[in-house]
Amino acid sequence: MSGNVDFTGKKCLVTGAGRGIGRALVAELDARGALVYAVTKNSDNLQKLVSEFPKVIPILADLSNPEEIKNKIEPIETLDVLINNAGVCEPAATMDISWESCDRIMNVNFKAVVLVTQIIAKKMIARGSGGSIVNISSVSGISPLPFIGAYACSKAAVNMLTKMFALELGPHQIRVNAIAPAVVATDMTNMRTYVPDASETEKPPPLVGILGRTPTNTYEMPMSDIVNTTLFLASNNQTSQLTGQVLAVDGGYLAH
Repeated sequence: MSGNVDFTGKKCLVTGAGRGIGRALVAELDARGALVYAVTKNSDNLQKLVSEFPKVIPILADLSNPEEIKNKIEPIETLDVLINNAGVCEPAATMDISWESCDRIMNVNFKAVVLVTQIIAKKMIARGSGGSIVNISSVSGISPLPFIGAYACSKAAVNMLTKMFALELGPHQIRVNAIAPAVVATDMTNMRTYVPDASETEKPPPLVGILGRTPTNTYEMPMSDIVNTTLFLASNNQTSQLTGQVLAVDGGYLAH
């Protein structure tokens, strides 16, 4: 799908670039010739990223802070691709979700996507040659999973936001899509995050039942699938008329 996509000369921004999906995207875009702006709030992760990929342009920013977003993102040149990947999850029973936790999750997972997209898209519009925006969502934004209610709601909001931006930016030839992965092996989905006293073989409550509902019998989606699908959506050469879509990478989980 994206194996032949060349990003040479393309200018891209990836948020949440310090680890997990974001880091994998930076690595692949760099390998395919893109100029990559990498945004993360963790200075150690950013230093490690730059040491491995010297051409990457590092940006240290806390996306929960709107003023910091404006100060750090506004100066960036006009881009061809924006990938909104940054996200946080604070597992809790829905009856126990705190106001403060909702704020933290929505600030990064939803509000930051709104603001970063507005800043980048305005420059794309002014340039007049289009662009591509991909949001990293989750299957939990489509089909609920227990104990991650605030996170799931934030991703449901991202899915609708994707469609709204696609409607409004389409006349400017800016495509906006999202991918909705099932479980991916990242720090966020580490079992200890959900159940500190769980055994090494025990699946955390939010993820119980996923394997039994996944036709491919795959508990964790391969990182390569997530990266390749994202780059497929980001490429105007292969997907010039694909916009407003939320594409699940889930081994068939949502087919149930």
